[in-house]
Amino acid sequence: MAEKVVLYVRFKTKAGKKEESGRHLHALVEIMKVEPAFLNAIIHDDPEQADDIVIYETWQGTRESWLKNEFTKPYRAPYEKLLAELVEERVIVFLTPVEEWYRNVREEDRREGR
Repeated sequence: MAEKVVLYVRFKTKAGKKEESGRHLHALVEIMKVEPAFLNAIIHDDPEQADDIVIYETWQGTRESWLKNEFTKPYRAPYEKLLAELVEERVIVFLTPVEEWYRNVREEDRREGR
């Protein structure tokens, strides 16, 4: 398996800031999705933690390479600054995939959420 790193990031948004936080996170993903090491990202709501937003990102490389090459990208600086206004806490967990399973999914199905 090629070397990959997964970021599991939970944002505990400030009261009344979840929608704005989500918009900014979506905009960030739109920028970072063109990075050569980017593989995928999924933004989640947590029904049991209504003010939380969770993102699951998969990148080629390691924790160290992500911190060195991706976290330092200039487009991240404005987003990092905004977080102080939008979130009470951000928890980042770096994971290393051990095994992966896929189902063949057509691109049209993926866009339609099937």
